[in-house]
Order: sequence, then structure tokens, then C-alpha cells
Amino acid sequence: MRALRISLIVFGGLLVLALIADRIALFMAQGEVASQARTSLELSSEPDVSIRGFPFLTQVLGSHLDRVDLGLDGYEARVEDQTLTLEELDVRLDDVELGSGYSSAVAERAGGEGLISWEELTRAYGELLAVSGNGFGVEFGYAEGGRLLLTLQASVLGQSLDVGEVTGDIVLENGSIRLEVADEDIPDTGGPQVQETIRQQLDMEREIAGLPSGLSLESLEPTEDGLALTITGSGVNFTG
Repeated sequence: MRALRISLIVFGGLLVLALIADRIALFMAQGEVASQARTSLELSSEPDVSIRGFPFLTQVLGSHLDRVDLGLDGYEARVEDQTLTLEELDVRLDDVELGSGYSSAVAERAGGEGLISWEELTRAYGELLAVSGNGFGVEFGYAEGGRLLLTLQASVLGQSLDVGEVTGDIVLENGSIRLEVADEDIPDTGGPQVQETIRQQLDMEREIAGLPSGLSLESLEPTEDGLALTITGSGVNFTG
């Protein structure tokens, strides 16, 4: 009995040491992945990294991670030449193959969710419109039923004019987005010329670019907090 008790104590001690070693290795690996991701994605700070699955050391020995979660708060994408900050961009990477010393990591599948606040969307879109110099402006908000609320402005003879509010939708097709508003819903304030300018700007297609390499825009949905987006991809290389 004494020998068995000693064996159990030794085994328990070894198990505890193995668990400690596993957690230490996990902590160090998450720090290394965060550093590599910051470099490859050109982030201003390291993202939050969580490597899932247990035990961790067996995954490392097989150079394969079941799942890696990245939290990228304040990620900067682009709409044409204007920056567009995505808040709370969370990316999940599944079946990640590791290179030696974490020099590379390729996820077989990836997906994520993020948010563009209404204030940020209004700012970026406004700067795009300012470049055209046609005097058209729009402020974005949320309308009931999961639609956009657009507050339209225009410049007539050098004077700023509040055209009015309309509800609309945002349409994603082949990676490009555009605003969709029914013709009969556009206020007639300002006359036909103003209406035509509004129609041209609403119909213009724009592209959200600069997403993490290998990921593309899957959907956009208006919410009370802003424009929620989902992204997907495969064969995503998120370190380098």
C-alpha cells in the first residue's frame, strides 16, 4: 500500500508538472502568434489571441492547432482612398498548420465578425463625397426593420440644404456595396438637379478593401450600434 501511495503521489506530481508546462507553452505561443499577427496585419498593437484545444503541447508537436481566435479592435480597412475603422473585429481560424518556430501559420478555414459605427461610416463616406465636390452629403443611422436611415444634404447655389430623411438598404454584390433607395422615397427638395445628384451618388458602387489577407466580405447588416459585417475565407496566412 505504501508503495502504491508513493507511486500515486509521484504520478500526480508529474501530471501537475505536465499541466504547468502545457499552460506555460500555451502562454508563450499566444504571445508569439500575437506578435507575428501584429507584423503581418500591420496593426498598431498586438491583438488578443486565444489558442483553443487541450492539451496544447500535442498540437504543437503535430504542427497543427485546432482553433485560434484573434481579437482585432480598431482594425483599419479602406473604402477607396479613405480609411474605415472596424470595431470589435473577431476572427476565428480553424485547422491551422504551423511552420517552424511559428514563422508561418495557415488556416484552412476562417471567419469573423466586426462592426462599423454609424459615426465612422458617416465620416468615411463624407470624405469620399467631399472629393467629388458635388455638394452631396449623407448621415447614416438605423431605421426600424433592419434598414438604413439616411439623412441627406445638398448644396444649392453655395447654400447647404437639408433634403430630408429616407430609409434604404445596403446591397453587397461581388464584393462591392451600394445604397438602395426607391425613387419615390427621395424627397423633391431642391428640384430635379438635386434629385439626380442624389440618385447618382446612391447608385455608385464602392468596395471595402484592406481586410486581413485571404478574408472577404460575406454580409452587411444594419444594427442599432452600426453596420455589422461578417467575413470568411480559406487558406488564410495570418503570420509571416
